[in-house]
Amino acid sequence: MARDAPRAARGHLGLALATAALALLLAIVAAWAAGRLRERSETDAADARLASSLRAATAEMRTELDGAAAEARVLAATPAVERALQRSDRAALRRLAAGHDRVTFVLPNGVREGAPNVRLRRAVVVTEPHGAKLGTVFVGVPVDAALVRRLRAAAGLPDGDAFAVARNGRFVTRAPKGDHRSMSTDLAAGTDLQLVASAPVDPIADAAADTRRRVFFAVLLTLGLAALAWWSIARLARARSLVTTAGRRRSDDLAATSPSRRAREAVALVGEALAATHDPDALLPVIVESAVGATGAVGARLVSEGAERVRAGDPESGGPPLSVSLGTGADHVGSLLIYPHPDRPFDEDEGRLAHWLAAQASIALENARLHRAVEQQAITDDLTGLANRRRFGESLALEVSRAQRFGGSLALVLADLDDFKRVNDLYGHQVGDDVLRRFAELMRESVREFDLAVRHGGEEFAILLPETDMEGGMRLAERLADALRAARFSSPGGETFAVTSSFGVAAFPDVRSAEQLMLTADRALYRAKKEGKNRVIRAD
Repeated sequence: MARDAPRAARGHLGLALATAALALLLAIVAAWAAGRLRERSETDAADARLASSLRAATAEMRTELDGAAAEARVLAATPAVERALQRSDRAALRRLAAGHDRVTFVLPNGVREGAPNVRLRRAVVVTEPHGAKLGTVFVGVPVDAALVRRLRAAAGLPDGDAFAVARNGRFVTRAPKGDHRSMSTDLAAGTDLQLVASAPVDPIADAAADTRRRVFFAVLLTLGLAALAWWSIARLARARSLVTTAGRRRSDDLAATSPSRRAREAVALVGEALAATHDPDALLPVIVESAVGATGAVGARLVSEGAERVRAGDPESGGPPLSVSLGTGADHVGSLLIYPHPDRPFDEDEGRLAHWLAAQASIALENARLHRAVEQQAITDDLTGLANRRRFGESLALEVSRAQRFGGSLALVLADLDDFKRVNDLYGHQVGDDVLRRFAELMRESVREFDLAVRHGGEEFAILLPETDMEGGMRLAERLADALRAARFSSPGGETFAVTSSFGVAAFPDVRSAEQLMLTADRALYRAKKEGKNRVIRAD
């Protein structure tokens, strides 16, 4: 016996070390998974922000070039310019260009006078009445830091994000500093210049690290509390076994229904359920059944707001119930009523066991709720409450695959609020946010329960309509357009204004893949913008 004691102590120590290592490993895995989820969510948000800013900046660039074209037309119609070109008077052209640092005059023989050749420019050809060419007037838009600042202001870039212009992979303007996540598009049609939007990666990494740190310590704390409670129950069970007499209860029954064994079974049940699901509703039946098994009760009921949610066993045949609360803090799930055998009320140890089980079940429910909240946050737009770009991509691929396999139709509606930048400029971003939220409410009021309404990024939205053809998608888009036209918004100064939107609609099986469905709907939306906005266009 003396020699067995050190061996048993070493065995207990080894078991404790193995348990601690397993707990540490579980905390690390949970923290890593939560960090990856947060990193993916932050990355999707950054990509959506960059894509939206690039669209706004390229629209501003088109406005800049349209202004250059208008200035070139005005200059070309000036009598002084016409005379100088007609006479090929280079000195006069040089004087005319001196007052305009972006203007270049080109004679038919190729001689230039004025500003250096600017890559982004618009031209007007000057001709005589009979059609002979006198020369060309060019007005350019210099690609410099000032242009980048104007594009940044037009796009409303947040602090930290940056614009730069590149050619063939090399930056023409100042490159962003540090590690960045970048996205690019052509600065203007017909040039080899790209506009690059960049977002720093440090905030994404910091957010992921913060989530990992919080989850790591939360898991360790939960496991530590569970271990402490288990140790306390084991001590109580051992003390009880020392004072229990053989005549009080048969030894076989005691071994079969001892609190420690029932506690182990209850913990195993709750642990297996928590590992199998993060759905709080799926955990509740397991918790109620575990309470019956752990305490030897005849039945149990979970009651919330006066109504029964879950039951196990035969509560009606039991005695007065023991009531314990489920939930943590303000998140009260309900009261767990545990019914003992009518001839044997719960003793003190069984009461403690019931309260401990309720505490562990509350922690499991809270963890499941937090997991669901993190998952929901990763697929939901914070401002509008609609689904975000990530969930849209997953759902679009899934619905197209389902339609391809089982037949049926699928409509996609893309929407873009018209002149939304002007709303922000005139009334401020708070009013702009109110407009976005109101449009999201109109979308929710217009769609069915199984449709998916999405904020795709910025002022762009999408609606995925399963089992809906092109005509159905057009009808919904028209309803939504009418509802937005009828809505009225108020500025901080009390001014009332209206907002409109352009829509593009595409449908499966007119196109046969998720990529083509998105592309054709986007082209239809572009046509709606180009043809005057405030309209619904179906895809070709």
